[in-house]
Amino acid sequence: MREIRLAIAGALLALVAVRAQVPAPVQALQGRWTGAAGEHDGRPLDAIKGGVMTITGDAFEVRTASGNLLRGTLKVDTSKSPLQMDLLHADGARWEAIYEVSGDTFRLNYVEAGGKDGRPEAFATSDKTEASIVAMRREAR
Repeated sequence: MREIRLAIAGALLALVAVRAQVPAPVQALQGRWTGAAGEHDGRPLDAIKGGVMTITGDAFEVRTASGNLLRGTLKVDTSKSPLQMDLLHADGARWEAIYEVSGDTFRLNYVEAGGKDGRPEAFATSDKTEASIVAMRREAR
């Protein structure tokens, strides 16, 4: 019984140590987020619904509703308004985004870096931009 308590205590300490290493601006993003709504070309993007984004430390994993898997790291800049994020994909692609977290809602507006559009400046899309908005809900912990 004592060994089990020590193992649990060790696991909790390891979890606290990992969380302490995550910068404060990234801590609000930690966890699993489920796609609730999307927008592209100024129109709803229902393909987003049901996808899952998991953020652990500065690593992200996106499993789309259709089964595609994207992995990489993220970098946030909270000195800008709106808040900015770069998603650096393992395959070399980079998304430039703005984001906000409010309670259990996470919104992201992104474009592929190097495309015709620069980083979004607002949470809006139109048929003249390549931006995509994703709204996600935090999964219960």
